[in-house]
Amino acid sequence: MGLMGEGFVILWHDIAAEADGAYNAWHTQEHMPERIALPGFLRSRRGLNRALDRQHYFTLYEGDTLESFVSPEYQRSLNVPTEWTQRVAPHFRNFQRMACALAYSSGRGVGGALATFRCLFPAGADEALLAGQLQPALEWIAAREGVTGVHVGVARDSFSGGHTKEIDLRPAMHETPFDIVVIVESIGLAEMDRELAAIEAELADAGLPGLVAQSYDMAYMLSRADA
Repeated sequence: MGLMGEGFVILWHDIAAEADGAYNAWHTQEHMPERIALPGFLRSRRGLNRALDRQHYFTLYEGDTLESFVSPEYQRSLNVPTEWTQRVAPHFRNFQRMACALAYSSGRGVGGALATFRCLFPAGADEALLAGQLQPALEWIAAREGVTGVHVGVARDSFSGGHTKEIDLRPAMHETPFDIVVIVESIGLAEMDRELAAIEAELADAGLPGLVAQSYDMAYMLSRADA
């Protein structure tokens, strides 16, 4: 089945050390249930890798459509943050968030770990051309040992929510923009890390510039059925 729905919101960030425990409690007990209860939100997951140099945390929200991420209900949650959210949000660091259209998805189930590969559009390529250009690389990645799923999202900034009160709670951050994200799921973090360099090289050979590769253990997942 791959990823659910037609789009997703994807995030990377760090948390100030003094608030790490508070963040995980908030995200598990309040924030993910709050989000997954919104119309069109289907499944959410949080990843963690403390060995990374930066952006130790990863979050993915799978949505029915891209419109799920600009609904009145979602905008209300972003502009009326809870008291707990107001306490945690100032501790975010190196934050990056983007809504993406799901352009490709393969595999079944949910892997125990994943890696994200952010990159730019190749010069002169449009989305249709890119899909054909990437297909052999995506099939090669899917056949690697331990890989359980491969997904591609194309950034859609117009569905990313705009300026909200929740943004105002976080310190100003300026992360490098990206056009495409490839998500590779695996049976575990050790298996994912063994394949990381080879997958990054394959995507580079397929013509994707500006690659940023990061791997994550699955920390928590919540679906609409669970909530």
